Amino acid sequence: MGKIPVVEFSNGSLVPGSESWIQASKIVVEALQDHGCFIAECKDFSLELHDTIFSVTEELFNLPHETKIKNTNEKPSHGYIAKVPGTPLLEGLNIDHAETLEECRNFTQLMWPAGNDRFCKAANSFAQLIKSLEAMVMRMVFESYGLEKHYESYMDAATLLMRFLKYQNPDGIKANVNPIAHTDKSFISFLHQANVRGLEVMTKDGEWFTFQLSPSAFMIMAGDGCLAWSNGRIKACYHRVSVRDDNQVRYSLGVFSYQRGVIKTPDELINEEHPQQYKPFNHIDFLCYYDSSKGREKAESLIKTYCGV
Repeated sequence: MGKIPVVEFSNGSLVPGSESWIQASKIVVEALQDHGCFIAECKDFSLELHDTIFSVTEELFNLPHETKIKNTNEKPSHGYIAKVPGTPLLEGLNIDHAETLEECRNFTQLMWPAGNDRFCKAANSFAQLIKSLEAMVMRMVFESYGLEKHYESYMDAATLLMRFLKYQNPDGIKANVNPIAHTDKSFISFLHQANVRGLEVMTKDGEWFTFQLSPSAFMIMAGDGCLAWSNGRIKACYHRVSVRDDNQVRYSLGVFSYQRGVIKTPDELINEEHPQQYKPFNHIDFLCYYDSSKGREKAESLIKTYCGV
């Protein structure tokens, strides 16, 4: 079975321009090109925050249904995700713009009108960690392609959607894979697991690789946005979630980075050897297209269908 590379990330050991940075960048970019993903081992992520974020996640899902459905958003899949046919094991809640303390406070106030400082602090701390991780990963990508001048504009346009996920395989449900294998519609995604493993990614060899549990490990996956931006150099990671044991509850956190406005392949990535494959597109408009029934029917080649040349 193919192996997914593991890269150690810490603010102390990875300094831009250093030998360790250059070596890590090479591994990261090659993994994104081969598999669409890699594993980040984050030494700066404390066990205390890991334990706290999943403790408050369980607390969140224990709220009454009438409270959780207040999590609404006009953008598709940015609000409360209820159990529906096709994904009977999945429930989710989302904080849009979770990188800002204000939006974490707004969500907390919505769920707990009397307040819940522990939840708010943990959610924003987790989002800030992901923001820092995204900054390092994308700097590596931009530098590797000689696109340093575009890096700041990318980060300025990046917003984070933080999704709290609960999977359960109750008695009577025979299907053990949920949801259907797919690629994310984000630019880049960050997945972190709690007490039950379940995330599986497809390697370049077509094998399914199971992401093992670790309190400091994150699976970082390229989405359809990154695939189009890179002119097909980077793969969108094909993945699924399996909950194989009856009555097991699995909690996980997904943070999805979206670009405000239009995603455009840089001119530097278009040449005779690599002709333009994708037209510029608005990221949220693409998400809306996916949410339509027509878009979902063509999910396997969705980005190509939507904006392919």
